[in-house]
Order: sequence, then structure tokens, then C-alpha cells
Amino acid sequence: MPRYLVTLSLGPVQSLIEAARRTRDLWCGSWLLSEAARAAAKVLHDAHPGCLIFPCPEHPDQDLLPQREPGDSANIANILRAEVALPDAQAARDLCATAKTAAAERLVELGEQARRTLKITLRDEVWQAQIGELLEGFAAWVEIPDGETGYQQASVNLGATLAARKATRDFMPAATLATTGLPKSSLDGALETVLPDREHWGEKHLARRQLGLSSGEQLDTLGVMKRLAGNPEQFTAYSRIAADPWIQQLNDNQRQALCAAYEPLVGLDLATRVSGNLEGHQSIYAALPYDAQMLYDFRLDNALSSRGEDVLTSEESAALRHLRTVIKSLPKEVGAPVPYAVILKADGDRMGALLQQACTAQDSREISQALHGFASSVREIVRKQRGHAIYAGGDDVLALVSLPDAVPCASALAAAFVDALQPVAERLGLAKDQQPTLSVGLAIGHLMEPLGNLRARANRAEKLAKGDGLPSGQTRNALAIMLGVRSGGELAWRANWSNQPAFDALKALTHAYRNHELPSRVAYDLRAIDRRLDWLDEPEWKTEIKPEVADGMRRAEVARMLDRARRDGGAEKLSESISKLILEQVGCQPLSEFADMLILTRWLAARTAADLGEKNP
Repeated sequence: MPRYLVTLSLGPVQSLIEAARRTRDLWCGSWLLSEAARAAAKVLHDAHPGCLIFPCPEHPDQDLLPQREPGDSANIANILRAEVALPDAQAARDLCATAKTAAAERLVELGEQARRTLKITLRDEVWQAQIGELLEGFAAWVEIPDGETGYQQASVNLGATLAARKATRDFMPAATLATTGLPKSSLDGALETVLPDREHWGEKHLARRQLGLSSGEQLDTLGVMKRLAGNPEQFTAYSRIAADPWIQQLNDNQRQALCAAYEPLVGLDLATRVSGNLEGHQSIYAALPYDAQMLYDFRLDNALSSRGEDVLTSEESAALRHLRTVIKSLPKEVGAPVPYAVILKADGDRMGALLQQACTAQDSREISQALHGFASSVREIVRKQRGHAIYAGGDDVLALVSLPDAVPCASALAAAFVDALQPVAERLGLAKDQQPTLSVGLAIGHLMEPLGNLRARANRAEKLAKGDGLPSGQTRNALAIMLGVRSGGELAWRANWSNQPAFDALKALTHAYRNHELPSRVAYDLRAIDRRLDWLDEPEWKTEIKPEVADGMRRAEVARMLDRARRDGGAEKLSESISKLILEQVGCQPLSEFADMLILTRWLAARTAADLGEKNP
């Protein structure tokens, strides 16, 4: 009987995962896609036990069972591959069709579960029109030729066939709705709302808070599913991640006082409890197990000034004012939590080269198992850095991390990825410089910045880390950091993981800011020097002044500035070691780039708003 390679690609990723206004939307969207892929993979395994290549779970009968809610295990990636013995191509078509149907039915099932938890009547016509169109699936299959190179040939052909299938779009007629002119979903503005008309909602309708909606927001079918999948307490809010370094600095009495004031807000649906990201049987955020949004004055003020549908009752207002009193009673030196955090996005490098080395299905399964091993370790690695992983499937990672923990977390993930893939890469004969590595992007953003902007920055940071367009030897295997300052522009920094001096400097400068050994103005003084001496780069002067003379002039100006500089908040001069480090870096990179690096390290060191010069964010 002929052997076939079959593949199934499920999506679209944009609407299923990336359309999000809250971090919970990202979590649940990732899980929904993973559950669809899990259902499809189970069909393939049940029909042909042992056929799966991607994914290749160790215990498929157990691992491919539906999950009740997002958990701590690795996600199932949205591209499946299997090796099956079938009588003909029609049998391969039928198998793929059955798998796609199972994936779509799993989403319908999850949609009905979500719908049953609401105590309002949704627009059934709109729901039914959208629920069957949530998932798109593309399938391809090729027969494996006989011979030693048959599997490799089939693998190449399968990739080309799938690409051709994806390029051949299906255009189905849009469902005609009896009710026209409905508002669009607030998540991405693509589809009509399934929520009832305004007159069917009470001003304080519990379903609105259950869905996490502010006044005027709308959700389509997928949006409702994202807001209702899983227990809300298991999803860590971006604000809790941002506040974590500040919370860690509080003593037990201070944290207990905040907890006592925050707990009533949960009962009033003004805040959520955080109980996920477990270490053993306890959340790592148990010291203050709440979303932490109301620890920020701008959030607290906004809640207290609510109007219209969101106007507070006297009990709600009293609870918020009590929390404010407790916060104000903290010692002045405690300050306020830093209002910035990080979205970490990572992707494996040179995976195509590794996959091309697979001569047999078993070789591909070993690669798949190595990737699964890495993905299964991601949540624990991120947890050790006090972050929370949103998605971990294959070589893709999405996580939330606090500012001080971001670079150590990225470094730990990169090292774990190399450790997981290196053995199979070496066995398959890949040269050292062609083996898989991990490129990581860190996107720093303010709590009030739209999540769409933060996601887009994370995507750009990951692409910057990949380094497309850079000289050979500098691409991939890198960390990139992009900072979006709420009151300013965007800064970026990049270095290959092999560039140890760059990371040593990044660490030393971050440490200097953390210990208030370096004033913030040094970075801006460097920018001023760069602007003042930019004439040295003009063509007419480049021919007159030798490069070493120009470099000496810049170095002399920087040395003069450092001699006048004083430690942050005092009259003491900069330490000799810090001045020496800065002068060394001036000789390694342009002044403008180094100034940006200094600004970034200041953010990475921040634990309080005051560390960024904000007295009351």
C-alpha cells in the first residue's frame, strides 16, 4: 500500500490569536487554536496509530484528549504532519477532510460551552453565521517515493503543495443577516456583534463585567469565546506583571494591608484575583494575588470617575477609596509601581535547515520530540523569572515578563532551546553554524498603550532580532529590545547572543541604574554631543579629518561630560569603573546608538515609577 505524507494547516492566526484587547484574549485565542489542532491530530492518530510526526506526543492517547481549559502544558502547533499508509490519494483527501471537520467541531463545542455561561440572549442568527466560519484549514498530501531519499523528496513536495494550496484561496459567499447595520466587534472590527441591543442590558448587567466590557464595547462570536474560556483567575494581567518588582520590595505587613484592601474589589467585580502560574500548588503571585490595576493612580482615578453605565455604587466607591488610603499610607520611599512591562516573543532560527536533514519520518519525529521538550519547559523557565508564558508551541513562544526579569528570561529561553535541539542537529550532521538557535524580541510598553500596539512592537522586535538584511554571520541568534515611551518615540537595541561584551555592558549599565550610580541625563548628554559633532560626518570634513582624530574628539567630549556628571540624586562623582565602561562603549558604537542603549537599560532597571522620573504615573 502506498505511503503518504499529509499536512494540515489551521488558522487564521490573526483572528484566532492576535485579535485581542486584553492579555486574556491572547491566552484564550492561543488555546482555542491549540484545541482545534489537538482535535485534528487525534483524528489522524485514531485512524493510523503512530502516524503523527508534528506533533509527536509521547502518550498520544492521553495527550490528545480535549482540555477543559487553558493549562500549563505545551500548546499544539497549528501545522500538523503525519505519515500514513493509504490505498490512494482520495483516501488522503478524505482523512484530511475528517480531521478538518473535527477541528471545526471542537471550536463549535467550545463556543456552545461559552455561550451557556452567559445569562443574556445573544444574537443567534449572527452566532450561527459566524461559528462555522471561525476556522480555515488547508490540507496537502503527497505520495512518498520508494528509495532512500523518498521521504526527503516527499517532504519538499509537501511544502510546495501546501504553499500552492494556501495561495489558492476559497471565496465563499458571505452569510446574509436579517438585521443589518450591526456594530462591529471591538477586538478587530471585522465581524458583527453577537451582543444584544442596548435596551436588553441593565446599566449594571453582570454579563457586561463577566465579559470584561466597558461601555460601548462589542464582541463577535470568537470574542465571546475568548472572554469566557477558562477561569479568569488563571490569566495574569499585564498590570500584575508590571507591578511585580515593586510588590516584591514590600514587606509582609505592607502586602497584607494591600491584600485586605484589594479583596473586597473582587467581590464587587471591580478587580480579578490571580491564581494561575502555579509553582507546586501555589501561584507565584500569591503575595498579592490580584490583577494590581488599582495600584496605579491613573487606573484608580479612572474607576472612581466612572460615568454612565459604569457609574459606581456607594459601596464600590467606598472600597476604592479605602484602597487609595492604604496605598497613600505606605512609606514615601516605597513609591509607586513602574507602569511598564514586557511582551516577549521568540522564534527558532534555521529550523528549515534542520528539517531538510531529516531522511526518514523517524528523523522528523526526533526533531518534533525535541521541540516538544523545549515547549514543555518554557512555562517553567518563564515562571522562574517571575513571568507568565501565554503560548509555547514548537519553536514559538509568547510571554509576559517584568522589566528587570526580561533579559534574564530571554537568555534562559535561548540557552534551553539550543540544549534541546543540539543533540538531534548533531546526529543529523548539521554544521555548528547551521544549527538551530532562538531569536527573541522584547517589547516594552506602558499599561495604557493599546494591546495591539504592544503586539505589533513585539513582532517588530522579533524581526529585528532575526536581523534580515544584516551581513552574513550577524543574522539570527540574537536578542532585540524595543521600547515604546508613552510620551515619546520608540528606541531599539540588538545584539547576537554570541556577543558577550555587549551583554556584559548591558548588565553592568542596568546594575548601575538600579543602584542609582548613573544619572538619567548621561544618555541625553550623549545625544547632545552626537548632534553637536555631527558635522564630523559631513563629506567635506571626512576628507579633512582622519577617522581616529574624529573619534578622539568625540571621546574627549564624552570624557569631559562624565567628569561633570554626578551620581543619581547626589553630588558624588561617577565611579571610575562606570566612566571607563562608558568610554569603552563610545569606542565600540555610534554615540546615538549608545545613548539609546543607556535609555533602554534605565527602563530595564526600573522597579518603581520614580526610577523613570515619574512621581505619580
